[in-house]
Amino acid sequence: MNSPLRRSRHVAAQVLTIAGLALLVAGCRQAAEQRQLTILLVEYKGPEAADSAQRLVKELASQGLSDAYTVEGVEYAGVCVGRYDSWKDPEADRMLKRVRVIRDGQGQYPFAGVMLVPVPEPLPKNPWPLEEVDGLFSLHIASWEAPGRMVSAQQYAGALRSRGYEAYVYHGPRLSMVTLGAFGMGIFDDPGKVGRPKAKPKIVDAKVLALIKEFPRMRLEGQETPPEAHVPTQLVRVPGKEPTGTAVARPKTLYRVTLSFVDTTTGLAEGRLRASGVAQGEAQLPTLVGALVKQLMAALPGDKVPRVGVVGVLADDPTAAGGRLDVTVLQALNAALQAAGAGKIRLFSQEGTRQMLDAARLVPEAVLRDPRPVKGFEALDYVVIASLVKTM
Repeated sequence: MNSPLRRSRHVAAQVLTIAGLALLVAGCRQAAEQRQLTILLVEYKGPEAADSAQRLVKELASQGLSDAYTVEGVEYAGVCVGRYDSWKDPEADRMLKRVRVIRDGQGQYPFAGVMLVPVPEPLPKNPWPLEEVDGLFSLHIASWEAPGRMVSAQQYAGALRSRGYEAYVYHGPRLSMVTLGAFGMGIFDDPGKVGRPKAKPKIVDAKVLALIKEFPRMRLEGQETPPEAHVPTQLVRVPGKEPTGTAVARPKTLYRVTLSFVDTTTGLAEGRLRASGVAQGEAQLPTLVGALVKQLMAALPGDKVPRVGVVGVLADDPTAAGGRLDVTVLQALNAALQAAGAGKIRLFSQEGTRQMLDAARLVPEAVLRDPRPVKGFEALDYVVIASLVKTM
């Protein structure tokens, strides 16, 4: 039987991929009275969430980590370690170093990328579940992935409802989303085209068109995406609902791309040196990467021409890696850096960067997952790492 620690590796990966965003997420905000921080190891969702979390806490305690505890809500449980009053608490730093080297039964490090975040709040019951609406489609306007995503989504839906909007919430395995309205096939000019290859039924319903005009761009982690990111709101199928006799096309797959300029003096990509966005389908990946590179280039100090090396792209989702989307992102990254960085940075190719890392006895694949070992790497000023995650 797999141990809770081994099983947690897959669940933790969903949290760790976007751990850099956790510091800014409203749903995992500081407790109002104590304003405490914690180290969030993993989140579970579903009927067995509390049991899974408690089993992991017991296993961690058996290994000497007695500071682990659970934060539980309705079909939700998070496993945390410690409570701290400051981002710079030395005890928190020591605990981070300790939990990041914990191994599971297969020798992997399930908590290698955990970070200090505000203590999660227990999740209240979802009062507006999308899957229970009387309709086939809804307008997807906002998404959250980071720890605390479920609370954040419900708070935003509540705020919209207080303004008179018909807002709903859906909590998936990796994504919490807020939608508006519940619509049937009558919103299209020709319902018979829905789901047919290459057919593009036109939305003609005045209410849906008005909502699209009012909410043109997707909100990610609580922030509206910039126009250059090209992430519009979209009509989605209500989970579990299928129109009779019609094969409804699923919405385009969403891919989150995160780019980090890791400072080799610290081994970290802090503040504005990390940027993230979502591409709506594979075709938008190059455009998104280009926009993120421009954002990061603007954040670099202007007092010198830094040496920048590309390490590669980490595609945690097997589908993305198998489809060679990591290569697509890497090619777009190299092209964008060459274009935006001309005269501003001294760029080293992936091959050259990896040769320098090898000479310093640093494993490039390990650096992609945990760049902290590049601290003190004198051959470059920044190493660039990218991650690609399929979110929907």
